[in-house]
Amino acid sequence: MEERRYLKWYNKVGYGSGDIAGNVVYAFLTSFVMIYLTDTIGLNAGIVGTLIAVSKLFDGVSDIFFGSMIDRTKSKMGKARPWMFYGFFGCAVTLFGVFAIPTSLGKTAQYAWFFIAYTLLNAVFFTANNIAYAALVALVTKNSKERVEMGSWRFIFTFSTVLIIQSVTVKFVQILGGGAYAWKVVTIVFAIVGVIVNTISGKNVTAKNLLTKKKQLHIIKKNRDTMIKSHT
Repeated sequence: MEERRYLKWYNKVGYGSGDIAGNVVYAFLTSFVMIYLTDTIGLNAGIVGTLIAVSKLFDGVSDIFFGSMIDRTKSKMGKARPWMFYGFFGCAVTLFGVFAIPTSLGKTAQYAWFFIAYTLLNAVFFTANNIAYAALVALVTKNSKERVEMGSWRFIFTFSTVLIIQSVTVKFVQILGGGAYAWKVVTIVFAIVGVIVNTISGKNVTAKNLLTKKKQLHIIKKNRDTMIKSHT
């Protein structure tokens, strides 16, 4: 007997498109933050690398924290969607903060600015958004085939977005004249795209309380633990 289906094709595509939002942050950040900081701001790559490594320590703690917070959430939007939705607005703001370090500041202040903005982005807002986004798959359907299909669409959008980000960013910055101003404009564009796509993706799928509270808790903890392992 074929499993009951809970989603339309556009729900699955809409969910998968959420990784466009995730990767205009993650792919852009990981691929270009060092180039921006060293070539444009003039910071030392070794010090920046150390700050990033220290920031990762907070990331491991926040995975546990947000997994617990999502489980305790009770809202009309469900458990995961509020964190996915509102978390990305924080991502957009802090992403801009990372790529908008004032050139007028002294070097120590610039390092501090970067560390605070990067930690808030990576360990707080992106973690909240991404754990919720990953948990949503199991909360909206019990059909194993649909879960696989949602994951497949997610992979397609991830691969495509990373490819596009890595292909167009440098050219985009050069067209805008290079320098700090150009990086700010590019970041704003990517952040706006991310907010729009994340909002559409979150509204495309709705948690229908298909699973028991105990099962939902298990799913959220499983996604949290997976993220913790990926950071170790």
